[in-house]
Amino acid sequence: MLPAKIMMTERKLQAGLEAAGEELSQYAYLLDSVEQGNLDGIPGAGETAKAFSQNAAAVAAPLYARSRALAYCDTANVSHVSMLGSSVREDGETLDLVMDYEISFPFPVLGLSSLHRTVRSRRRCWIGREGRYGEGTDHVDEDERIVYVGRNSTRYHPDRSCHYLSNKLTAVSWESVSNKRNTDGSKYYPCSACAKGAGKGSTVYIMPSGGKYHALQDCKAIMAYVRAVKLKEVKHLGACSYCGG
Repeated sequence: MLPAKIMMTERKLQAGLEAAGEELSQYAYLLDSVEQGNLDGIPGAGETAKAFSQNAAAVAAPLYARSRALAYCDTANVSHVSMLGSSVREDGETLDLVMDYEISFPFPVLGLSSLHRTVRSRRRCWIGREGRYGEGTDHVDEDERIVYVGRNSTRYHPDRSCHYLSNKLTAVSWESVSNKRNTDGSKYYPCSACAKGAGKGSTVYIMPSGGKYHALQDCKAIMAYVRAVKLKEVKHLGACSYCGG
C-alpha cells in the first residue's frame, strides 16, 4: 500500500499546484498592467489585488502556491517543502511553479526514512499575445496559428470557448441531475472520486461536456487545464468538428 499512498499524495499536491497556477496566471494580468502603468483602467481591480500583483514576482506567488497545494493533502507525512525552483515571468510570460518536498515513510524502507519528490505546474500567464488579432495577422504562417487542446484531447480547437473545452460548473440539485443532459445528449453519472456521498437534499456540479456530476467544485477529476499551442504541434490530431469548421 505504501507506493499507492505516495502516488496519492503526489497527485493531490499536483492538483493543488495546478489550481494555484490557474489563479496566479490570472493575477499576472494585473502584474502586467502594473508594469505598463494601466492598472487603474481595469474594472474590478481592488486594492488587495493590486498589492498582490505588485509583489507576486518576488514572494507572494510561490508562497501562495505552496499553501494552496498543501491544503489539498494530509501534511503529516510531508516535510522539507521548498519552492526555490519556481519562477514568475522570467521570460515575460511563463509562470513556473516547482515544489520539492519529502514524504516520510511509516517505517524504514531499504534504509530510507523518506523519499524526495517534485511536482511542477508550468503555464502561460493571462497577458494576451501580440499579433494574434488585428493588423499583421494575415501574413502569419498557418502552422504558427494558436489553437487549444485540453488534457487527453483527441482534437485541437481553434476556439478557446468551444463547449468541448469548457469546464464551467453549474450547480444543480441531486434530485434534478438525472434529467440533465450534456452537450452530447448523454446523462450525468456520479463521479467516482467525490460523488459517492451525494444524495437527497445535496447540491452537485456538472459541466457542459462532462459525463459526471461532482459533489466538490475542486474535485481532482475536474482539475484539467487547457493549453494554447501552435497548430504545427497538434495538427496531426485534426480539428474539432464543432469549432474547427
